[in-house]
Amino acid sequence: MSRDLRDEDFVLVRDYLAATAGLAFADNRRAALAAVVADRLHATGVPDVPTYVAALSTSGGERERERLLDAVTVRETSFFRNPPQMEALRSTVLPALLARAGARGRPVTIWSAGCSTGEEPYTLAMLLVELAGSAAGRPPARILATDVSAGAVRTARQATYAGRTLDALPAKRRDRFFAPGPRGTFLVRDEVRSLVEVIGHNLVTDPLPFEAGEVDLVVCRNVTIYFSRPTTRLLIGRFHDVLAPDGFLLLGHSETLWQLSDAFTLQSVGDAFVYRPGSAAGRRRRSPEPGTARHPVRTPRLPRRRPRPPAAPPPPAAAAVDVRPIPALLDAARAALASGDYADAARLAEAACAASPLLTEAYVVLGHARSTLAQDAGALEALRKAVFLDPGHGIAYFLIGGALARQGQHSLAAVAYRAAAETLPGTAQGTLETYLGGRSVDDLVGVSERLARSSADLGSGEEPLRIGRGAS
Repeated sequence: MSRDLRDEDFVLVRDYLAATAGLAFADNRRAALAAVVADRLHATGVPDVPTYVAALSTSGGERERERLLDAVTVRETSFFRNPPQMEALRSTVLPALLARAGARGRPVTIWSAGCSTGEEPYTLAMLLVELAGSAAGRPPARILATDVSAGAVRTARQATYAGRTLDALPAKRRDRFFAPGPRGTFLVRDEVRSLVEVIGHNLVTDPLPFEAGEVDLVVCRNVTIYFSRPTTRLLIGRFHDVLAPDGFLLLGHSETLWQLSDAFTLQSVGDAFVYRPGSAAGRRRRSPEPGTARHPVRTPRLPRRRPRPPAAPPPPAAAAVDVRPIPALLDAARAALASGDYADAARLAEAACAASPLLTEAYVVLGHARSTLAQDAGALEALRKAVFLDPGHGIAYFLIGGALARQGQHSLAAVAYRAAAETLPGTAQGTLETYLGGRSVDDLVGVSERLARSSADLGSGEEPLRIGRGAS
C-alpha cells in the first residue's frame, strides 16, 4: 500500500485532526502523517482515505479515533521528568500554594492538562505528599488529570507502571509511593492516587472543567507543540480564564508564550520558568473563535468534491508600489509592528527590502511580522538574510530559533538560540523595546540559553546545520 497521500487526502485528514483535536499538520509533517494513515488503512482494511475519515466521524468510530490520535502524537513521559521544573515545584510553587490553602478555605486545585498516561499528575501528588510531611491526613489538594486519549486515560486510572518511565525515580521514592505488582510492575499507592482524578477531556473542543479563577496551578507540558498558533493562543486564554489571579502556569521546557499571549508574565524559578496570570484585561482582549465556546464543536462534513486550491498570493513586487523614502518605509513598518498590524508591517517591510536589499533591519521587521502571522518559512527566509548581512544581530537569531522550533527543527533551533545568547548582550535596550516588548537583555539571554538547552534535548540525534553565521 502506498505511504503517500494525495493532496485532497492530506487536506481531508489534516482538517479532521484540526477540527476534532486541534492538532496542526503543516506540509513539513506530511510524510509522517501519510505513514500513520497508511498503517491505519492497512489495519482497518478500509480502502481509501475519504471512507476512513467518514468512518471516524460515526458513533462507532471512537476506538479508531483513539488509535489515530495515539499514532500521530508522541506520548513519551516519565515520573519526575525535567528535574529543574520538579525542583521549582518542590521548592517554590507548591509550598506557596499550600500556604495559601488554609487562608482560602479550599484545597489547592491543580489541572494536569494533557496528562498522557498519568506520570505527571502522580508526580505532582507525590511532591504534595512529601511537602505535607508528617501532618495528619492527606494534603489539602486535588489534582484533575485530563487527556483526549481514552487509552491514556485508562492507563492513568490503572496507575500501574514498569520500564523506562520509572528510570528517573530514586529507589527511596519508588519504595514509598509504589507497591510491587505482577510481572515486575509497580502500582501507585492509595495515598497518592487519592489526590488524583483522571477524566477524558479535549482541551480544544470540550467545555472547561473548572469555573473562572478556580485553579491554582495548570501544568500543560509538551502539548501545545502539536497545535497551531491560533489554537495555542485560544488554549492559553482558556487557562487564563480558570487560573486564580495568583496562580501558576507551567509549560514544557521548549514551549513559550512569546508572541502568543500578553496575559501572562514570565518568572524565573531557579533553572526553570513559570508563567503568572496578569489582569483580566488579557481575557477581555481575547476574541472568541467559532466553535470554541463552552460546548463541543461538531465534526465538519466531508467535502463532496476536491477543495479548490487557495488563490495564489500577489507577487512580491506588488509591495514595491509604495514610493515613500526607505527610512519612512522602515519607520512605518516598525510602527505597524508595534501596533499589532502585522500584515501591514510585512507589506511595508517587503517594500523596504525591495527598495534596499542590503537593509538588515527591514529583513528583521519582515521576519518578525511573518512569524507572528504563522508564516514561519517566509520568516526564516527573511531572518536568514538579516544574519547574513549582520552576523551579530541577536534579535534575528532569537526569532530564527522560535521559527525553527515551531517547525520541529530543534537542533537548528538550539544553534540559533545559542547564537542569540552570544550576540544579544550587544543589543540596545531601545531595539529590544521595538521587537521584544522591552524585556531586559539579561532576561532575554537567560531565556535564550534555556531554550537552547531544551531544544538541544529535543533534537538529540539530529546533525546541527549552519543557519547563517560563519560557524554553527
